[in-house]
Amino acid sequence: MLKINYYAVGLCAVINMILGALWHSPLLFGELWARLMNLDLNKMKADKNVQKQAQKGYLIATICHLIKATVLAYIIEYTHAASSWFDGLKLGFIFWLGFTLTTMLPNQFFSRPNFSWLLAIITIAYPMVSLSIDGAILAAWH
Repeated sequence: MLKINYYAVGLCAVINMILGALWHSPLLFGELWARLMNLDLNKMKADKNVQKQAQKGYLIATICHLIKATVLAYIIEYTHAASSWFDGLKLGFIFWLGFTLTTMLPNQFFSRPNFSWLLAIITIAYPMVSLSIDGAILAAWH
């Protein structure tokens, strides 16, 4: 039976939620992302429906982060591929490169009539950072 460190999985989920909040805030890429998405942040803040949708989105994101971290922890434990935080960081990056980038980039390209490389980079770089951090935490704490 493989031993998964669920404290590390939980920490990854919390860090990912914080990272996502920062990533999409005015401190980092929030305003640029909104402009590239043709969204008006002031209108969104005032719209109760948008706020209700965001609450559901946060719940779904939390569940997805928990699943992602659990699967990555399982793979690290099963394969013994990461014996240090740096190995885990590299493994998270490799998973992003092989699975996330190759899935999200075509979706970005085909889902918007006016494809924007800058929007794609902002959108796809977040899971790169997220998976790399997850890998580092999970490998260091397994």
